[in-house]
Amino acid sequence: MLILLSTLVLVVIALGVWFRERPTLHIPLMSTAFAMDLGLLLYIEFTRHAVEKLGETMQSPTPDGLLYFHVVVSGLTLVLYLAQIVTGMQLYKGTANRLLHRSGALLFITCRLLNYITSFFVVQN
Repeated sequence: MLILLSTLVLVVIALGVWFRERPTLHIPLMSTAFAMDLGLLLYIEFTRHAVEKLGETMQSPTPDGLLYFHVVVSGLTLVLYLAQIVTGMQLYKGTANRLLHRSGALLFITCRLLNYITSFFVVQN
């Protein structure tokens, strides 16, 4: 179910990118994707206690490098979501550089895709 929801988030992001020149569609789509991703993160934390399990894994004699990579990419994705919201709001007001927002978008999409791909390989308890 989580993979299906994560796939749906990627579809919403793709639609947001598709409609990037139409702020009345782009902004609600990207805001929806952020809200969905945040909801997924909270669900995973409250049902799986992901942060606690990560701490236990860090104590393990054989740490899972892919899990660490997934966590780092996931954290970067959240930070980049916030950066995109800030630069997007500034761009909408006419006070930001479009290149900055687009460059951030490329980093964000890369991190979100890496998050999605690695989610298939990390332990799913």
